[in-house]
Amino acid sequence: MINLAVDIGNSRTKLAVFESDKLIFEQFCEELTKEFLREIFKKFDIKNSIISSVTHNKREFISFLKSRTDFVELTNETPVNLEINYLTPKTLGMDRIAAAIGALEILPEKNLLVVDTGSCVTMDLITADRVFHGGNIAPGFLMRINAMHDYTAKLPTVMPQIPENILGRYTADAVLCGAFWGIVSEINSLYVRLKEDYPQLAIIITGGDAHYFEKHIINVEKLVPDLVLQGLNSILTNFDK
Repeated sequence: MINLAVDIGNSRTKLAVFESDKLIFEQFCEELTKEFLREIFKKFDIKNSIISSVTHNKREFISFLKSRTDFVELTNETPVNLEINYLTPKTLGMDRIAAAIGALEILPEKNLLVVDTGSCVTMDLITADRVFHGGNIAPGFLMRINAMHDYTAKLPTVMPQIPENILGRYTADAVLCGAFWGIVSEINSLYVRLKEDYPQLAIIITGGDAHYFEKHIINVEKLVPDLVLQGLNSILTNFDK
């Protein structure tokens, strides 16, 4: 059975085609269009589809997928094999839920801190008994750099990269170090605090900026670039139609 998973994020859309649980095609695009979807359907005999979105601009894509597949839109009402211990589940990003389920598929026996380094950095705790306990949202790497430039008179903008030093030696370097090591420190300090209460805690990291941070984060068990898409496919595969 061929499945299509679509994750519409803040800055780009990610699509993947799965044959059962095997990823056979993956594509990123800046803007999703029906023409783009039609090209995917020309290449693959897609029977089932699922969409997750952090935006509201998706109705035409839902209509397209409904007309061609057995379709699931991931919402807070979609049944998933995960207990959501969150006070406002209607405000919980579906990408965070999909990432949590994808992480549990990979490391089902461990407590997990799922870190997604995209436009924002999300850090969510999921325990081995399949409970989503909540998490933190912080500005992402580029957002921090841009904010320092936009909201000050003289701080420059810099390109995201791994700094050579912990301390900046000139102003642009200091901006880069502050943004980068700030994220590293936030993730590592949260991990240390949580590990006191949740032993056998491991980190799974994903997101467009994960390659910057992977080697600087404590106890990263896996870097999984397509974690949200894997989670979406798992939800779709186990969805009771």
